[in-house]
Amino acid sequence: MKQVVVLATLVMVAGVQLHAQSSTLDSLLRVLDRSIPDTTRVLTLAEAAWELKFENPDSARCLLQDAICLSQKIGFVKGEATAFNYFGVLETIHDRYDDAYRYYAWALPLRRRLGDEKGVASLYNNLGNILEAQGKGVEALSNFQESLKILEGLGDSARIARATYSMALVHETMGNYPEALNLLYEFLGFVEPRNDREEIAAGYNMIGNIKSEIELTREAMDWYNKARVIREELEDVWALAITYQNLGVTEDNIGENFFNENQADSAIVHHQLALGWLDKAYRIYELNDDPSGRADILNNRGVVEKNLGSAWKLKGDRSRAEQAWKEALDHIGAAQAIRETVGDQVGVIETLNGLGDVARRQGRLQDALTYTRQYFQLAQEIGNTKFIRNGWKDLAKVYKEMGQWKLAYECQKTFEDLRWEEFNDKRVKDYERREVLYGDLKKQIRLEKQEQEIALQEARLSEARTRQRALMGGGLALALLALLLYNRYRIKNKANKDLEEKNVIIDAERKKSDDLLLNILPATTARELKETGRAQARHYDSVTVLFTDFSGFTATAAKLAPADLVAELDTCFRAFDAITSRHGIEKIKTIGDAYLCVGGLPEEREGHALDVVKAAIEMQAWMEDRARQLEREHRPFFRMRAGIHTGPVVAGVVGDRKFAYDIWGDTVNTAARMESNSEPGRINLSAATWEEVKGSIPCTPRGAIEAKGKGKLEMYFVEN
Repeated sequence: MKQVVVLATLVMVAGVQLHAQSSTLDSLLRVLDRSIPDTTRVLTLAEAAWELKFENPDSARCLLQDAICLSQKIGFVKGEATAFNYFGVLETIHDRYDDAYRYYAWALPLRRRLGDEKGVASLYNNLGNILEAQGKGVEALSNFQESLKILEGLGDSARIARATYSMALVHETMGNYPEALNLLYEFLGFVEPRNDREEIAAGYNMIGNIKSEIELTREAMDWYNKARVIREELEDVWALAITYQNLGVTEDNIGENFFNENQADSAIVHHQLALGWLDKAYRIYELNDDPSGRADILNNRGVVEKNLGSAWKLKGDRSRAEQAWKEALDHIGAAQAIRETVGDQVGVIETLNGLGDVARRQGRLQDALTYTRQYFQLAQEIGNTKFIRNGWKDLAKVYKEMGQWKLAYECQKTFEDLRWEEFNDKRVKDYERREVLYGDLKKQIRLEKQEQEIALQEARLSEARTRQRALMGGGLALALLALLLYNRYRIKNKANKDLEEKNVIIDAERKKSDDLLLNILPATTARELKETGRAQARHYDSVTVLFTDFSGFTATAAKLAPADLVAELDTCFRAFDAITSRHGIEKIKTIGDAYLCVGGLPEEREGHALDVVKAAIEMQAWMEDRARQLEREHRPFFRMRAGIHTGPVVAGVVGDRKFAYDIWGDTVNTAARMESNSEPGRINLSAATWEEVKGSIPCTPRGAIEAKGKGKLEMYFVEN
């Protein structure tokens, strides 16, 4: 009787709070029917809770708790597992991830006891989703892999596709783009034959995200447009809003690329296209009364208008530039008001950052400084490392334009220190992640090997039993024949095992040699060398060559022990390797204390001059910081000179023994002359390189300077 009263009370509460939602009340009234079995009562409670999961989570929790208690009382494992799973979904919906994880984990052994493989796979998938939402990528992948293993055994292609997509999403979030792309193509292999349009569009959209992340903006646009076409056909408005927003942001990025190349007209076209896509997304969020979505679009629109203003300024139209910047301030300000209302602190930081950047571009430096300090302080209060780091960079920009050089230098130095620290942390985490994934793979291989050995032992036992029966029934001749066959089997088996072990060794050695080859040569050249035995020399119309060396190297080296000298050079060149890799620059070689690298090969690409100059700036900053550190420790230190020139070269592999990838041509000689005419702590550019970067990198003309063997050449110092 007591149970009936409790349930009746729940019915009343649900009826009042939901205005008597009929489906939920019908479910609860069924529970009050004393004639139904307890097992049905449990499932009905769970069903009622499921219907309440969005509108009234507290009532749903009460119902699920009753379902669990009743299931445990009557030993109804299926009902208990169902209630725990529903509990997990309920807490996931309301962002209570720790509680959700606990309920899914409790449901897992119950589903195993029931032999419900599909249910077990579903729970592993749910656990993976929780871990992915918490940023625990490696653990999430482990659970998705467990789910995938079961689903492959069941042959459930639809769920296999979803698990594959989930794993791709985790890899994308972790920045493992090649792994993510491979999984997405595999995912599309499942859904495209079934013509599952919604899933196909999701796959296309995520591929667009990855292409955008790795700055392949044209390819990103192609994939986003594929997703857009499908979602427009399906009239999937929420997904369409996301795709329109992605298209707008990507068009803006294309416009920025043109701006960096001083092509104002092309930049303006793409910024205006970006605004068109963002307007489409805004209308969807407005019609569906989504304030957070509107704030995102308003902020993105402000960013595009900010960039559009700079493009108009580059074109020489100051009036249109000011108009675009005014509109940017209006839209970013509107976004900020919404985000303050909903309590989105990170969003407020983002809008303050945008307002400060617009003010800086307009020349309102005091306003820019105020906005930047505001967002920097808020970032420190909530511990947002990304905006704390960017705050130092933006403060440096404002102080530099205000002529406060000392403050600008100190802020820029702090930014560089934090960025270098982040790079090291990311490298360590990436190493640890790959170690974990590799460890899981080794464990899986070990388990499969054990299974093979067990199967082989069973086969041997079966064969031995057969042989024993044959000996007993067939006499000595048959026994001798069986012994002969066994010996042949043993010899053959040993030979196969030896061959397998040798193949493993060969594969390992081949990998070592491949890795060594890639460490010496660019990937395309290494592949050509392996396939043909030769690497064809290639002419490049335009690359940018960077030469560095250390001033006063001989005198400084004399103060160091040989081992210390080599260690210091190794430290410096490892730092240079990291910097050039980040900028997509090919290291050619080191010669004593000189370092030679080049941008724009082995694959030709736009913007190589800017990439090389930016890398040289980072290298100088690192060297100056290193010098200050060693000086404090009263140890000898080096100062770096750098020279850069842009022009044609020939590149290829020389020699048959101890071969090396190298570059030749007058461009290399001119870059060397730029370096020899540079000064400690400075970067010297040729006129050709200056022409490529003059809109992006502040430089000081040095005039025509005599260069050995070259006559007088125009040179420019990058401003410190």
